[in-house]
Amino acid sequence: MVAGAKAARLVCRYTAMRCFAILSALAAVILLSGCARARVTTRIQSDGSWTRTIALTGQQKRDGVQATPTLEDTFVVPTGPGWKSSEETKDNNLSVTLERSLSAGATLDGDLSIKSSEPGKLRLVNHVAVKTVGPHRLEYRETLHWTGPPSKLLSDIQPGNLAGLKSHLPKALATDTNARALVDKMAELSVPVLFGPGDPLLAMGMLHPDLALYRANQRIGAVMVKALEQQFGDKMQPAERREVARQLIQETFGSNTLAQPDPAVAAAASGNDTGLTPLMFIVQPPGNVISTNGEIDEFSGEIFWALFEDAASYNDVVMTAVLETN
Repeated sequence: MVAGAKAARLVCRYTAMRCFAILSALAAVILLSGCARARVTTRIQSDGSWTRTIALTGQQKRDGVQATPTLEDTFVVPTGPGWKSSEETKDNNLSVTLERSLSAGATLDGDLSIKSSEPGKLRLVNHVAVKTVGPHRLEYRETLHWTGPPSKLLSDIQPGNLAGLKSHLPKALATDTNARALVDKMAELSVPVLFGPGDPLLAMGMLHPDLALYRANQRIGAVMVKALEQQFGDKMQPAERREVARQLIQETFGSNTLAQPDPAVAAAASGNDTGLTPLMFIVQPPGNVISTNGEIDEFSGEIFWALFEDAASYNDVVMTAVLETN
């Protein structure tokens, strides 16, 4: 399964929709097999002080061959002054809950760090701060930064795929350079759609594949139109951009033979690559929410961001909320 995660990144080619189709199937295996995940809660008080609670869950380390990454293989568990921790085991899963109280204006670095397959290196790190930004105003700001190898979401495009993409472009724009640049732009714009924050299509593909296809049509269609606009500007009219996007979507989802991972690539991939780790960030505000780029649970008043670690593989993920104090 771990090798399959590597293989999926290596064989995702041509457009992000093919990547979505492959990774959605892979996500079902990964999530059902109990891979590690993290839930990070930041509770903010009116005086600016805050409490950080990190719940890490993953497979226990056992003797012999480990089929899935363990909690220790995936996360760097925070230690040191101020951290309180508790553990619970159930059904071969280990859950570690860590808590730390911080004063107003304090910051934290790396309390959520995801390990790389290379010993001693990290794939993802974070920085979080809560500070005063005005009278009765506090700002929560957390940044996830990718420190692992560059994303291979859509690298090494095969000649056949490149030719297929060029066939949908106007003749004057159908060059290898334009096609490669367009694929790279679509990959960058598709990362939030596939991996979050928001409602990652990757997770939806496991729970409701038919709905996921329609959501992909909606979201990735918009991504394609935007990529075409950014790449070609007024060299393509809006109607042309929409038509090219429509053709690419129809070609991908209208086929019953979506690209599948090459078994040889999967067999060759090895190492302890965590990959596709589900992350949930929650902020419990002291009062009203003035603004945020997260989602608000109207019932609890909490703000949340749901994503997979690869959401930060192209650009930093920055989660913000400006809060009113009582």
